[in-house]
Amino acid sequence: MTRALAIADAIDGVTKWASRLASALLLALIALVFFNVFGRYVVGGSSVALQELEWHLMAPIALLGITVLMLERGHVRVDMLYDKLPPRAQHALDLFTMICGVEMAVLIIKYSTGFVDNAWSIREGSPDPGGLPARYVVKAMLPVGFALFGLQCAANAIRHAAALRVG
Repeated sequence: MTRALAIADAIDGVTKWASRLASALLLALIALVFFNVFGRYVVGGSSVALQELEWHLMAPIALLGITVLMLERGHVRVDMLYDKLPPRAQHALDLFTMICGVEMAVLIIKYSTGFVDNAWSIREGSPDPGGLPARYVVKAMLPVGFALFGLQCAANAIRHAAALRVG
């Protein structure tokens, strides 16, 4: 179990790196939205590519953000019921939900790979004139983001399994 906990710690390190990346992207998104609004209302126009870049940044922020929430235990649950459970039952419930999270991540990766492969094979870009040329890159964040999510759920599952073994 010590080796498994070391692997969980390594996964946490990757998630912490993803957290810093998501934070940097969020700051960039805030600046970009300000720039686009300023351009639209003060200058009289803004670039289609810069407007599309907003959601190109939003996708990795959201996908990395769900992984960080799993690390920080910020995910949604019914706390008024959960808090009344004994610690052992809480760990068992958390272990079950983390295993479900890993399974969900695997399914999303499985079913998104064709979508992503298709976008990469045609080097999909924006259909809008002046739009971004590499839409396939943002689509590739789907399996990457859920791989990180699945890994973090696995790390959490390891910790809950260890707690059940001890307690």
